Amino acid sequence: MQLIPYLHFKGNAEEVLNFYKDALGGEILMISRYGDSPMPVDEAMKNKIIHSRLQFGNNNLVMISDSFNGDMANPGGNIQLSLGMTDEAKATEVFDKLSEGGKVTMPLQKQYWGDVFGMLQDKFGISWMVNCEVKK
Repeated sequence: MQLIPYLHFKGNAEEVLNFYKDALGGEILMISRYGDSPMPVDEAMKNKIIHSRLQFGNNNLVMISDSFNGDMANPGGNIQLSLGMTDEAKATEVFDKLSEGGKVTMPLQKQYWGDVFGMLQDKFGISWMVNCEVKK
C-alpha cells in the first residue's frame, strides 16, 4: 500500500508540476490533458492537465492536475506534505527551492529533538514540512 498525494490547481498545474520537478529533483512520468480525454471541454481547458505523475527520491510520487473549472482547488487546507530526509545539504537545497516565492513559517534549523526541521508554504499555497534526521 502506498499513499499518493493528489494536488488540484486552478489552471496552473503545469507550472506547479515543473516547479516541483526542479525543487524535488523529480521526473515527470506522464501528462494527460483535458483535450486528450473524451470529455467535452471548452477550448480554454483543452491544454490544461487532467492528470500527471511526478516521481522523486526513493519511490515517492505526487499526482497533479488542473481542477475542472476550478472545482476542488483549495490549496492551504488542513494538509501538510512532509519530506523525511537524511542528507542535511539536500534538505537545505529542497527547502530553499520549495520556499522560493513562498513563505517560510518555521526556518529550517536544528530542533530540540536532534533533527533539522522547518516548515513553509510554497508560492502555490501548499504547506510543506521538511525533516532531516541528523546522524548521532
